Amino acid sequence: MKNLAREPLLHFLLIGAGLFLLYGWSSGPAAGPMRHAFPPDTEIVVSQGDLRQMAEIFERTWQRMPTEADVRTLVESFVRDEIYYREARAAGLDRDDSVIRRRLRLKMEYLFEDVAAQVEPAEQELRAFMEKHPEEYYIEPQVSFRHVYVNPDRRANAEAEARVLLAKLGNGADPGSLGDPHLLGQDFHLLPLWEVRGQFGEAFADALLDLEPGRWQGPLRSGFGLHLVRVKRRTEGRLPELSEVRETVQRDWTMARQQELRDAAYARLREGYTVVVEPAPAEISAVAAPTAMKMVTN
Repeated sequence: MKNLAREPLLHFLLIGAGLFLLYGWSSGPAAGPMRHAFPPDTEIVVSQGDLRQMAEIFERTWQRMPTEADVRTLVESFVRDEIYYREARAAGLDRDDSVIRRRLRLKMEYLFEDVAAQVEPAEQELRAFMEKHPEEYYIEPQVSFRHVYVNPDRRANAEAEARVLLAKLGNGADPGSLGDPHLLGQDFHLLPLWEVRGQFGEAFADALLDLEPGRWQGPLRSGFGLHLVRVKRRTEGRLPELSEVRETVQRDWTMARQQELRDAAYARLREGYTVVVEPAPAEISAVAAPTAMKMVTN
């Protein structure tokens, strides 16, 4: 019995039963302690559009058209949802519920996003957007290179031995027969600079850009150790043509436009409200809490 008394589901059922009895005792939503401040509209219209949407969802779910009995069930479910929704709002159950407040806010924002998504940007708008945010579309330098790795953990004087190997490479020695094994291999083809940074470190990547292509140079240092490097090919960083990244730019433009519309719509709505921020509770840090203030924006 003690375990049963601590069962959350039992508490939920008891609370639900109590509310049900109280609701019945108060003669429904129009009287007693549960009386509505704003009685809900009692007419529910199930339109042809509603019926069509129900049938489409049913067909997608069950891979067949609904029967007459299915339609009656769908309509009754729709009506039940609508009644509960109206009664809950009329009783004020949507207030002080952070989940419901958040969902309603998101639905409002989705309305503004839908408007932005239907707008097709002109070519000059995309070009101007791209020029305003060049760092988002910049193509980094790319480099192809081969390296001979010198592992300092396996060599007592790695720096000196690296220079000896460099001389051998300069005299035409086979790079595959020199140096130590490296887990990333020896050859790299047109790696973007960000990937070189990720694999070998910032200092190695920057030094790689300064090397003259076509000859062995080094040693360059990375987190692995020392490397003798021959750059085979290098492309310069550049801002691409709009035609190369049009799909990405249009997606980013649309997202930015959606945010602008959300902010503008909120600002217009915000002007109609007066916001009062009461003094912070004592337990909240005075540094983090706002001072008492009254913001009148209407």
